[in-house]
Amino acid sequence: MRRLLWVVVVGLVFGCGGDDKKANNDATVGDVVADARVGDVTTPDGAVDNMVPPADAMDAVAPADVEVVVEPPQLVVQVPLPVPADPLAGSAIESCSLYQNVRCSDGKQQVCTVYDTGAEEFVAPDDVDPLLNRVLLFERWRDLYNSPDGQAVDRDFNKEILPLTPEVEWAKPENFAGYWGSGDGGIWTGWSTVAAILRYAHTGTEADYERMEQQVRDMVTMYDVTGVPGYVCRYHFLYAPEGTPNTTEHIMRWENLHTMGSHDRPVVTPDELDNLPAIYTEGITDDDGKVWKGTPMWHGRPSIDQSTGPMTSLPMAYALLKDEELKEKIKYHIPCYLKRLQRIELINLQSNPDLIEGLIAYFSIGELKMDPDDIELTDLDTIVAYVNRQINTTNEETFDLSCPDSVQMAPWRVIDATSDTFIFDMLDLLADMDTDDERPNQIDHYYFPSIRGGDAMHLMHLAAMSYYLTGEEQYRDFLFDELIGNIDTIGVMKTAGAFDLPKYCKKFFGEQITFGPWWAFIQLLGDSEFKNEVMSAFHGEMWGKLVRPSGNVDLNIMYAGAIPPEIAVDREEALAYAMDQLPWMGGNGGLLMGSPDDTKWLDDPRRTYTTTAEGIMAWTPDGINAECPTQSEVDICSAEVEIMGITLPNLTGWSPYDCPAELGPYDCEVAPGKCTKAQASGPLPLNLRKHTDYLWQRNPFELGAGANPQGGRQFAGSDLSVPYWNARRFGFITAGEGQVLAWQDGGSCE
Repeated sequence: MRRLLWVVVVGLVFGCGGDDKKANNDATVGDVVADARVGDVTTPDGAVDNMVPPADAMDAVAPADVEVVVEPPQLVVQVPLPVPADPLAGSAIESCSLYQNVRCSDGKQQVCTVYDTGAEEFVAPDDVDPLLNRVLLFERWRDLYNSPDGQAVDRDFNKEILPLTPEVEWAKPENFAGYWGSGDGGIWTGWSTVAAILRYAHTGTEADYERMEQQVRDMVTMYDVTGVPGYVCRYHFLYAPEGTPNTTEHIMRWENLHTMGSHDRPVVTPDELDNLPAIYTEGITDDDGKVWKGTPMWHGRPSIDQSTGPMTSLPMAYALLKDEELKEKIKYHIPCYLKRLQRIELINLQSNPDLIEGLIAYFSIGELKMDPDDIELTDLDTIVAYVNRQINTTNEETFDLSCPDSVQMAPWRVIDATSDTFIFDMLDLLADMDTDDERPNQIDHYYFPSIRGGDAMHLMHLAAMSYYLTGEEQYRDFLFDELIGNIDTIGVMKTAGAFDLPKYCKKFFGEQITFGPWWAFIQLLGDSEFKNEVMSAFHGEMWGKLVRPSGNVDLNIMYAGAIPPEIAVDREEALAYAMDQLPWMGGNGGLLMGSPDDTKWLDDPRRTYTTTAEGIMAWTPDGINAECPTQSEVDICSAEVEIMGITLPNLTGWSPYDCPAELGPYDCEVAPGKCTKAQASGPLPLNLRKHTDYLWQRNPFELGAGANPQGGRQFAGSDLSVPYWNARRFGFITAGEGQVLAWQDGGSCE
């Protein structure tokens, strides 16, 4: 592996003597914290971490005729969350995890309810903090009704479910249609797991530990079913003969009703996997005793979105886990994913200055907002990409099913701008990046760390988490030598907010799949100059340029809690907004029922309900208006990119509709006969935003959404749990402090 020439014995220049500096977890150099990882957790006093020293430093200590290669700086990693103490240990109180669950134990009926460990007494139901009560309800509903085989997905009904319909009614099996919205199972299972991790890290109870461990196991299973190390699926399911009974416990698809595509693949050895449901191998027995057997399948084409779910959750859980076999699987799959990424190089780009500008515009769509000290991307002569290759029916005989030994440095493909075949090679690459196609060299997703700030962060995060899990030097070398040293990913990371789109054509999920892993990355790093760089870029780019205007409570809490005040200078602003809005996160039926300001609708699941621009604007606070895009915004949203005379399609996905004969108050004509909808001038209050699977990845300015039937889809609700438990962790919410779930005795069992 290539190495930079680092300064000869850094310690001789900057000093490395004295006591070892303690990390956040009071662990010294070389310690294995909580049996959690191998490698350094801190650096010696006085050392300069993770940064290339001045050039004259080497001249000061090394003879001119001696070239000495020195190890890169230490990579300072730490356990993200310490193992909590169990507040019920040694007491007669037994913890539970499913709020309001009822059981019979020793002839007594017991209810899972809130117990105050400080007062040593159960909390009366009416006295439970309203927000805690709502979060526990959401987690109850997710565990019972939105987690088939541990996969956090949408639940669909076959009838209208109006707000405040009792759980005992809407949960009836006869109202269940299926888990149709399961295509994003990878990412939302990951974030559901993050919520479980944060909850256990705060409560410390044995029941919450077991709940977390099972969710981690379910997340890992989404790798295991593919049979490809480091390759996560979107969801797994049973493909059964037509007529097989439906079940609320599993994701089902049926022959003759659902056509399997190129991304649907059989689980190769389901009988060898220990966390799959019995129906995958034993079948389903109907009411007449007939056994229906199907084929266990998994749905592939994982995107970066799906990969960020496990990338965020699994390293965070690692040190908390007691099951060594489960930890080994995490240690295996995450680094295998990094090593599976194949390298592509676009070279000799300066031979055509217009070409590099076109490529940057194509891969980093949006309005350019560079800072004066940002790196000049157009000076690049080489663009490096790392891509996740797709397994499909055209390459399954040759697809490498092993875990590579090392991070890929030799390019899989080289596209030379001086070659006579360049444009054809480029078009071939773009075709392979079309994930809906099926080609031998198809690409599931790609990172361009040379030109995209979010991608630069993702690859540095992957290198750091792989080092944290394994302690292998190849990951530290890859981070410092290749990513930071050769590609300058720190500089590229600082341009993450340089390319932005107007709200009318912006894909807000791109920010969510970046800020969450970035937050996890910060928590994985110990004190160092490198961490300061990562935090400063999070402040300046992610918060300052991209998310600050969006009213994103989830990001605001991450920003205010994980970044120190000297960097997070807008901390109080972010926190004030989050704490004002979070209590309004919950059930979203208020607008449909005509009273969104009534909190009774909040203690209800989040579902698909029709809302209108007129209805939203009637409740919108003063100062927020409906507005149409400016001509500049229209030009950005509709811009096309030309590379060497070939016009490439617009990547924003913006699709104006045909204007009605008579324009309505919220129709904005953006081209002759073409319209787009007006949007709010500021972020809407949470109780006025449209229904969605995960609120923090959607447009906060959108005015209205349709639904048919009303309440026909119910969401998992992790978008409430994650910011809530994170706020509890950082001490931003203190109501309910010291309160956990435990079994309370009731009457006798009947």
